[in-house]
Formats: sequence, C-alpha cells, structure tokens
Amino acid sequence: MIFSCGTGAKVVSVCAYGDLSAGVVWLGYRYGLLGKPEMIYPPSGPWRGLVRAGMGTFSGGGGAYLTFRRDSFRYVVYTAIGRGWGEKAGVAVERNGKLLTNQTCRGKPVSELGPDFFADSGIPDDPAPFDPPTRNRKE
Repeated sequence: MIFSCGTGAKVVSVCAYGDLSAGVVWLGYRYGLLGKPEMIYPPSGPWRGLVRAGMGTFSGGGGAYLTFRRDSFRYVVYTAIGRGWGEKAGVAVERNGKLLTNQTCRGKPVSELGPDFFADSGIPDDPAPFDPPTRNRKE
C-alpha cells in the first residue's frame, strides 16, 4: 500500500504489486467502497506511461503527489502541509486542467508518497504543477 485514506463512505488508495525498483508488475489508483472499488486505474498492464510524480513547496511546508492520466482526466493523489492551512491529503480529479472534485481524507492517511519513493520506483516527474485544492466537493 503506497497511499490510503477514507473520504467518508469511500476509500482512495494507490497500490503496488511487486518490487517497484525491479520492475513492478502493477501500480494503480483505486476509489470506491472498501472491498468494492468503483474505479481501478489502470485496470492492468502497463502503467509507467500513465503515472507521474511531483513535489511542491509551500509557505511553512511542502507536499508530494502522484498523478494518473486517463484521456482528458487527471487523478491526483496528494499529501501536503502548509502554514495557515495545516495538513491536507486526498484525491483531486481534474478534466482538461480544471478541478472537478476534491475528496479530502478524513483522518490521517497511510502514505509513502515522497522523494525517496519516487526515486526508488523510477516514476517520472509530472510536468504539470499541482497545488492542493482549497475547496471540497461531496462524494
């Protein structure tokens, strides 16, 4: 488990099967009810062309994120901390660069996101910057 948290009734997770540094079999994003995900992406097979990693620097803190691209959608799983707003974590869904929804974690997430994980797994840098959203939308 690379990342996991509850957003209410639903769970957002990033899971890896295999050794990332030795050519992981699969890395993917899951969202939905516990044990019954509504979305698993990518469903199987090659993932390296679909996943990017990034780091952010904020006043009094910083953050890390993974993006999963699917057509015009970008699913961004993130953790961050900053002065004035504290800790944030969750998943933001964008379409053509515009925020559609942001599901924040309720409680502390399980997270391995960060520069060591990104370097060890060889996930390429995300060219598009990401700032944690300031608003939430209901599930």
